[in-house]
Amino acid sequence: MIFHRAFRIGLVYLFSSAIFAAAPQGAGTPDSLPPLPQDPGAYVRQSIQHELACQDNDHSHWRYRFHREDEKYNYDRDVIDAKDGEIARTVLLNGLPLTQDDRQRDEDRMKKLVEDPEIRAKRDKRMRDDDEKARQMLRAIPDAFLFKYDGEENGMVRLTFTPNPHFVPPTRELQVFRAMTGKVWIARGPDRLAGIEGTLFEDVTFGWGLLGRLNKGGTFKVKQRDVGEGHWVVTSLDVNMFGKALLFKTINARQKEYRTDFHRLPDTITMAQAYELLEKSENNPVSANNEASKGESSKPHNPGRQ
Repeated sequence: MIFHRAFRIGLVYLFSSAIFAAAPQGAGTPDSLPPLPQDPGAYVRQSIQHELACQDNDHSHWRYRFHREDEKYNYDRDVIDAKDGEIARTVLLNGLPLTQDDRQRDEDRMKKLVEDPEIRAKRDKRMRDDDEKARQMLRAIPDAFLFKYDGEENGMVRLTFTPNPHFVPPTRELQVFRAMTGKVWIARGPDRLAGIEGTLFEDVTFGWGLLGRLNKGGTFKVKQRDVGEGHWVVTSLDVNMFGKALLFKTINARQKEYRTDFHRLPDTITMAQAYELLEKSENNPVSANNEASKGESSKPHNPGRQ
């Protein structure tokens, strides 16, 4: 569900956002593939339906390095997605190894997540709610925009999009689609979303401006690819937006995320077992940001060999 969470971070963050994806890397297009539908909107609709179905049917579990940075701080974590939830150990804080106090706080956080079902249940509910909001946004894309084919690159079909003037946003979050233009990339063959690019071409207001405003020019950047064994994951995310929130609080949001160094784990792994793996591991001081810049984002392992 990482793709859904990336949408939540950008599109639900402070009521909404804009979208971008760096030119995705992909495999070559097989000659045996059928021709593209004449209607580009139908192709996008079919691909998004396929994307959601693939996400729902992918029950594999992976370990990876995660880097996040914003205007206040940045951190790197060693993450394991277990069958009963995700758990992560902080490796770097603001580019440096953790102090003894920071390490103790991080250990306490992980231990509470494993041992306290109430804390875990609250976290899981929040993530499910966010995922559902993101799914609603994905499902709305074919109706919210008008699409045109814009060529192919690296095995990807590239399409441009502009707002559909007949689209009536059913939720506050979806209002942002009426002020967004951009491009979307779809991988030929697997028909998976490889990236979305967009920009707010005008200000977006909520509640006649009383609840908030996002300024013209805001962007959201996301890139997704196969990291091994047909497992598609968002490997980079870049949010830049500005505006005003309730009570005139200034929105000045800049956020980046990278996911690298993927290793598959057994499908039966539990959070408690994942916690033990993280506790036994030695810290690797290399930031996932550095690994992402080198393109070293996929090292899949066979399940059961960890």
